[in-house]
Amino acid sequence: MHPALIVILSLIGALLFLWFVVFRIVRKFRLAPASRRSVTLLAMILENPVRRCFFSPAKLLDKVGIAVGMRVLELGPGPGFFTIEAARRLVYSESPGKLYCLDIEPAMIARLKEKVSKDTLENIAIMVGNGEHLPFKDGSFDLAYLVTVLGEVPDKDRALRELYRVLRPGGVVSISEYLPDPDYPLRRTTIAWARRAGFEPFQQFGNFFAYVVIFRRGYAEVR
Repeated sequence: MHPALIVILSLIGALLFLWFVVFRIVRKFRLAPASRRSVTLLAMILENPVRRCFFSPAKLLDKVGIAVGMRVLELGPGPGFFTIEAARRLVYSESPGKLYCLDIEPAMIARLKEKVSKDTLENIAIMVGNGEHLPFKDGSFDLAYLVTVLGEVPDKDRALRELYRVLRPGGVVSISEYLPDPDYPLRRTTIAWARRAGFEPFQQFGNFFAYVVIFRRGYAEVR
């Protein structure tokens, strides 16, 4: 790619990302639900090609640990930046795994359904729901992952306890955060939250600006 084009795309990406941050800060102080227009704009920002260059779904999911045949929960998928890649990693088997996607924003779920409908994958279940009240039975999943989601959840303790409940004993949850997300928590803060719910970290990647922490669910009974 020509150097000048790289610079232009980088500037466009930086401006879009800045708008994304401002948009989210404004959203934090609004009581009304997001309009379809604002959700459409946010989805375009999240899916822009420049973001994909710097924050590749494949590279992040390599760290998450999704494997063939798993039952996986994606909490807060938004427009599906990671969804298709995650689902593809589950299907190369006689007993393909399944990916469940749950987001609190109906308009974002509508966009995700539209995106998934254009693919041939059949192992994705998509639903509107609240991370503080997960509509799944105890021990339903092998793995769950959240990307820049936990900081937005009002009751983080409850959401993490719910994740603990729906994961099988020994299952894992991956939490990814990066700056300049206005809801970005420090790594040690994320670890402290997860430990209160009964998780223990066993793998960590990244740096101060962007990190992934993998937690294992203990074998204790659900609280």
